[in-house]
Amino acid sequence: MTLTEKPTGISRRAMLLSAATIPAFAGIGQIATAERVDAAENLSAKDAALKNAVDAYVYFYPLVVFGVTMEVLTNVERPTWEKLSAPLNQLMSVRYDRPANHGVIVPSTDTLYSAVLADVTKEPLVLGVPAIPDIPGTNRKRFMMYQFIDAWSNVFFSSGLRQNQVKKTNFIIVGPDFRGSLPDIPDGLLVQAPTNQSWLALRTQVESANDLDNVHAIQDLYTATPLSMYGKQYEAPPGVVNPNIPTDRGPSPQANALNGQQFFTKAAEWFNKVPFPAADIAVGMETVLEQVGIKHGQPFDYASLSPEVKNALELATQGVQQEFTKLEENPAAIGGLKNGWVIPSPATGNFGTNYRLRAAIAFVGFGANLTADALYPLLVQDSNGKVLDGGKKYRITFLKGELPPAGAFWSVTNYQDHFLVLNSANKYSVSSWMNPKIASDGSLTIYLQPTSPGSDLEINWLPSSPSIPGVTPLMRLYWPLPPALEGGKWSPPPAVEVT
Repeated sequence: MTLTEKPTGISRRAMLLSAATIPAFAGIGQIATAERVDAAENLSAKDAALKNAVDAYVYFYPLVVFGVTMEVLTNVERPTWEKLSAPLNQLMSVRYDRPANHGVIVPSTDTLYSAVLADVTKEPLVLGVPAIPDIPGTNRKRFMMYQFIDAWSNVFFSSGLRQNQVKKTNFIIVGPDFRGSLPDIPDGLLVQAPTNQSWLALRTQVESANDLDNVHAIQDLYTATPLSMYGKQYEAPPGVVNPNIPTDRGPSPQANALNGQQFFTKAAEWFNKVPFPAADIAVGMETVLEQVGIKHGQPFDYASLSPEVKNALELATQGVQQEFTKLEENPAAIGGLKNGWVIPSPATGNFGTNYRLRAAIAFVGFGANLTADALYPLLVQDSNGKVLDGGKKYRITFLKGELPPAGAFWSVTNYQDHFLVLNSANKYSVSSWMNPKIASDGSLTIYLQPTSPGSDLEINWLPSSPSIPGVTPLMRLYWPLPPALEGGKWSPPPAVEVT
């Protein structure tokens, strides 16, 4: 899941973009990377200022998105799952995802999300999760995953069914500077976050609408409690609403609309709330940031900057946003596709000093998970390299022995214009838990088309609509196995148009 919002200019389509996103930035000059090139002395003062500004913008972009997200989504009096919102350190649980639910772009029909935007500056937070149960009527454990993301958008902790973390657990979240002692918490597991502010995301598998009550019962057992109140009767206080924080747009569009002065002022504000990673200092980011007037731990004085630097900050803001928009408008243009599917980079969620990839993922879908936990290939072209058309018929055929290699389950869900497609069959995905029909030769075909392929094949039908643009089926592999990961031999099959 990603922290995302109503369709106001940003898509979650590629929570999932591959490392091939990186060349998309080439049009605005050199972007920050561990392999820095073009020494500043070989550039004019104007070019050097712009290069530093671009590097700084790309570096700070995920931090700014996180900061605006925390400010916007915690600006409520009480948890409001339709808006993915809850007061600071309080839990929000999405209760259902259906076509009428437009509060979340690219909603999953496989899992329901719960989340806490946490700040442990004052004290640790105890996040409680129940034991992972079997799915009723089966001997299969329900897929549940706990993903903790820091303010830089890195996944600093991941646990759940894949890691065999199936017992009741109380995660004790502490900040990077925490040095105190902790009380004995039953079923406690200490997790030290690299930033005091973080996003704690929980996913709970759901199998059809008939399973919702079971999932809701699990969600109701999730808890978020300040350490000082653990074991006591605790009722979360109402949040304090700041009327100066806009509510007419989601957080990402607000971050993207910031001009140069606003962006770098917000960046400096949040930069002083988090540690400066040693790896970033080692590749020269401290020097780059100082060139645009930002020093960690010190106030940012925009007014004192030279006209050249001010101009560079504005040009960099406009230029990087233009490159981001190209990714939004045409993800296939980045290249590196496999059979028309964009495959996530193995560095997703653990970016290191790959600032370009980190920024691209933050733009298209902040909060991407580790590919080891869940892999999301995105279909953007048919077998002939053409954009998909909701009025046409396509076949996606997995040969015998070539089904998506997932340790938990897999699914393919169709989205058009970012949302589920309303259809008479009330069907939105094809998933392994549905036991789709296998042909006599051992293959499995998914029918992506606007009309039913016949009653005997409807279990394999992925409905589309000829009247809605932006056909982008998304495959999800929960707990992907080695053949699907980096260096593996498995790839999704192409979508073949039929007449």
